[in-house]
Amino acid sequence: MQDILDHEGIQWVALIGPDALPVANAPDNPDAESIVANWHGLDLLAPETPAKMMIRTNETILLSNRVDENRILLAVASQAVNVGSARSILQDAAARILDLP
Repeated sequence: MQDILDHEGIQWVALIGPDALPVANAPDNPDAESIVANWHGLDLLAPETPAKMMIRTNETILLSNRVDENRILLAVASQAVNVGSARSILQDAAARILDLP
């Protein structure tokens, strides 16, 4: 997860498990469970299982990349983030997580 955080503009990252709870997140965030639960709810609203999602607010950008049917990588970034680069980093990290035993 640290390699994702090292990307300019990424502020927080979480791995969401099948129970809609953070399996891991960095840096520590007291609102992690709420953020993850809300994101999981948005993910369920999509008519098909989305591989990637993005939401832009006035202050932040939220990006996700599905690892598999049960896990999602979620990143919270500043408005200054290079979205294309951040998506690539999330996709690469998801592939590495998928390869873990």
